[in-house]
Order: sequence, then C-alpha cells, then structure tokens
Amino acid sequence: MIRRNTNQRNIVFDSLEYLGHASTEALIEYINKNHPDFSLATIYRNIKVLTDEHKVKKVKLDGIDVYETIKQKHYHYKCMECGEIYDVKPEEIAFDMSKISSVNSDDICDCDIVFYGVCHKCKGVN
Repeated sequence: MIRRNTNQRNIVFDSLEYLGHASTEALIEYINKNHPDFSLATIYRNIKVLTDEHKVKKVKLDGIDVYETIKQKHYHYKCMECGEIYDVKPEEIAFDMSKISSVNSDDICDCDIVFYGVCHKCKGVN
C-alpha cells in the first residue's frame, strides 16, 4: 500500500534524523517542544508507518527500544556515562561474519551489534 507523504510524517522523520537515535519518549518530547499541536496518536501512527516503510528502524540499545533513520549498514557504540550513541561503520572494526558462520555452518543474514564503554568526551580526550 502506497501512502502519501504528509507534513506530520515529514516532521517525525526529520525530528528523528536530527536526534540521530531516540527513544519514543525522547522523540515525543522533542516534537512536542517544537510542534505543540502534535497529538501522541499522530506521533505513534507516523513512527509505525515510517517503520513499516523501512525509513526508520527500531534497535534495542541497553534494553531500550531506540529509533533511527535507515542508513548504510552500521553498528552502535553507547557511552555508559553520558548515554550518547554513535554509529560505528563496519569498516572501522575487524569483524568477519563469514568466519562466525563457518564455525557451525549457520547462515547469518544480519546482526545488530552494540559496543559499550566510556566515550572520548567523557574521558576528556579530543
């Protein structure tokens, strides 16, 4: 089913793109601050539509559902002090899914990986 692109949907998408990674609560707070006329139902409905259309992806980070706009394949890094979430490109780490797959002959189609630590900002490193 093709849906028309609405102004509300654009605002939800653009807000999420601006935030980078956001829980539903953080997205609602941001939208309500910038667009007080939005109802919760409108926000939830558009999150669902954007997810169904594969424009937004839900990932679980540290046990919390977080949404992000669909980008190239990447993993995540979450700072355990400030809570900041960064994207990590696959080429930035030495990781070979084919080696994991060859251990027990299972096919691996995709994976979500989250690295946890203390970011350079919290450590005071430039």
